[in-house]
Amino acid sequence: METRLYFLLGDILSNTVSGAAIGALAAAVVSDRWPMLVAMIAGMAAGMLLSAAFGAFFGIFFGAFEVMVPLMLTGMAAGMAVPMLAAMQPVAPLAGAGLGAASGLLALAATYVLNAALRGKERQWTA
Repeated sequence: METRLYFLLGDILSNTVSGAAIGALAAAVVSDRWPMLVAMIAGMAAGMLLSAAFGAFFGIFFGAFEVMVPLMLTGMAAGMAVPMLAAMQPVAPLAGAGLGAASGLLALAATYVLNAALRGKERQWTA
């Protein structure tokens, strides 16, 4: 993964925006009358489709390969977490956006940590 500041900020921006959008949409669509399993599966599928669209957009600016893996993980995480909560209790779209954005940042952090572990060495951050 690219470690220059421009790409790091691009990863943060793309994952936060896409996670918030997926979370807000899921909170607006899913209600507490949905079965939890159905809500999670539908949310994961919709989240991955939306993250592919966000990846196509943000890939223009930050590189398609660099943004696609974290965005797909963000789509799955936000697309499953927010509908699961919305199936249990009503969730406002703004709260869903916050949870989706947090899911996006956690997915990005997990991607960077796992990438460093797979490479087997500590990377130096460059500006």
